Amino acid sequence: MSKTLLDPGIPILTEVIEGSTDFVPPTKPLATTTTATATVAAKPVPRPEVVDVPLIDGWLTEEWNHLERKIGGRILAEVMAQVESGIEARVRDALADVLQTSIETMANEVKNNLRVTLESLIAQAVHQEISRMQFSKK
Repeated sequence: MSKTLLDPGIPILTEVIEGSTDFVPPTKPLATTTTATATVAAKPVPRPEVVDVPLIDGWLTEEWNHLERKIGGRILAEVMAQVESGIEARVRDALADVLQTSIETMANEVKNNLRVTLESLIAQAVHQEISRMQFSKK
């Protein structure tokens, strides 16, 4: 597990809560006693009131906003890197298929055009040779 360095400008949660005017220190829970037949629990400890966000000082809101932007930026960068690599792989695969099909189609067209052209040239050459042979007999 890696240790992360704490930013001195960002307060720790306990500092924020203890510094708040609405902070109610937790009471120690009463000990639970166990007998041979049953467990006797102490009275439930009342929960401190939930601090409403508008009651927190403005500087704290700014710090939370800064932290939110910083974390959001990191997550966005990581997600975009994964999205980009995923998109590149899909495009590469799609292009490979398209290029392979295009190359096969183009190769077949070139072969057919070459065959037609060669047939035409050979037919002309044979026709000219036959014409020459007929002309020389006369």
